[in-house]
Amino acid sequence: MRPSKRPPRLTAAIVRRLAAELEGRRAGAGLRAFVMTAADIPEVAAMSAAAFGEEALTPAKLRFYLERAHALAIGLRRGGTIVSYTLVELNRGQRRVYVVETCTRAGEQGRGHASWLRARMAAIAYRLGYRTQTTHVRLSNTAAQELNRRAGMVLVREIADYYDDGETGLYLARPLTAADDA
Repeated sequence: MRPSKRPPRLTAAIVRRLAAELEGRRAGAGLRAFVMTAADIPEVAAMSAAAFGEEALTPAKLRFYLERAHALAIGLRRGGTIVSYTLVELNRGQRRVYVVETCTRAGEQGRGHASWLRARMAAIAYRLGYRTQTTHVRLSNTAAQELNRRAGMVLVREIADYYDDGETGLYLARPLTAADDA
């Protein structure tokens, strides 16, 4: 059954509204929430490279996501430094958000930043009209598996040889509901 109404295409006005809304949310002592813009790409790309090596999001890939209005990234700053972010790809036709990457800077991990961002992203996605959240995680990435478990995601299936190096990928999903927007 096809959903009756697609979520809206991200426009500059919607992104500005989301940014204003995020700024008003309490994220923790000394933290400020934001919606990623082109100005944030170099810092996010450097964080991605430090965390994910050759699987990192390049500046070109980040620009592609942001400029085509089919992705949304939110993050947390401490002072002028980005400490954590999450990037989702938006599939309007399927009303599905796909978590591309979530990353927290070394030294800031274990403080709940990624969980806070993922909860905010779920609320935003639900309000925009998305109804499912999915992602893939390496079998060896137990930290990401735990983050996703805390975010309510469940294993749908294992996919052998999913990654270029032959590692198994775990496909995880969860419904987005009104409770996400509470």
